[in-house]
Amino acid sequence: MRSVEDTGADWPDWWDDRAYQHTFRLTRREWAWEFLRRNPAFRNDLAKALEGAEWLGSPMSLDIIASRVDLTRWGVLFRGLLAA
Repeated sequence: MRSVEDTGADWPDWWDDRAYQHTFRLTRREWAWEFLRRNPAFRNDLAKALEGAEWLGSPMSLDIIASRVDLTRWGVLFRGLLAA
């Protein structure tokens, strides 16, 4: 299996049916994420957004990150940073 470092996403062995067993339990949102996280254009935009992002905390296991980069075209929302 290729690693996350090589590709930016885990790539299961497509010859092995067991590698896709988890997909039977995926919601629509989780299916969307599986496709989105492998999209090179999204990965590029996300990298730009995270470069200058500010981590604001994680209440209730939800990471809150503020960034000046707009990812709404991908359905990802960041709270914008206030001008200093």
